Amino acid sequence: YVGHGTFIAGVLAAVAPNTDITVRSTLNDAGAILESELGEKLFEAVADGWPDLISLSAGTSNGRSDGLLGMDAFMRELRAHGTLLVAAAGNNASASPFWPAAYADLPEYQDVVLSVGALRGDGEFGACFSNHGSWVKVYAPGERLTSALTGFDAPVPYLYQHSTYEACRFGFTYVCTCQSPSHVGVLSEDGTTAKPDQVMFEGYAHWSGTSFATPVVAGLVAAHMTANKETDPRAARQQLLATNTQFAEVRGAHVPALRPAGWRPVPVVQRPVGA
Repeated sequence: YVGHGTFIAGVLAAVAPNTDITVRSTLNDAGAILESELGEKLFEAVADGWPDLISLSAGTSNGRSDGLLGMDAFMRELRAHGTLLVAAAGNNASASPFWPAAYADLPEYQDVVLSVGALRGDGEFGACFSNHGSWVKVYAPGERLTSALTGFDAPVPYLYQHSTYEACRFGFTYVCTCQSPSHVGVLSEDGTTAKPDQVMFEGYAHWSGTSFATPVVAGLVAAHMTANKETDPRAARQQLLATNTQFAEVRGAHVPALRPAGWRPVPVVQRPVGA
């Protein structure tokens, strides 16, 4: 999606400002790619050398519990190098494994992959859209984060297109991103004749998803490495989670949560039952 990588890089830079960040845009067809090509694209991303961390906000479910065939070669090479893969858990509100994030639950990759789910705005509970389950190893803020988005040198009119629903698509009772903001456009349920709202775009945007909780966690690992002069990202991940004292509730489960110091929670409004 246009601006997806820019937004993610902005989140990462905000959490870990002393980190060198390289953006690789490999999924150019609205985020779609054949499974057989995904591993090849990831190899291209590390062609100039394996980094300490890969923050990957992409993936898929395939109904299996043993990974993606098209990623086998890449995952073996990843394991052989010292790189830590921080991967988004996905936005299907599902417990089905989402790959490559779910590799974090396979014994041979538990120290190689860190899977990240999203918390809602107050940081206390899971976001309605976030995938969940034992294969999701940590959660971070992922609702209405603010970051840079691809734009222009000067403010320009921006057509705001948003899927706005009457209620949460996933049965949650708080006013979530399914219902808010209230802008309507060609992507909304009754958007065939609706005219998108027009606002002045000045370079920043709000966006929600496990895609954006992921760079929060990647940034925290990177910041931990910098602060503690730790050169091993996998060791940094273990240290960060071992000393973490923050937790949240996701669908009744008590789960580890990482919240950066500069992040501020926002109040969550409960939707009246039957409204």
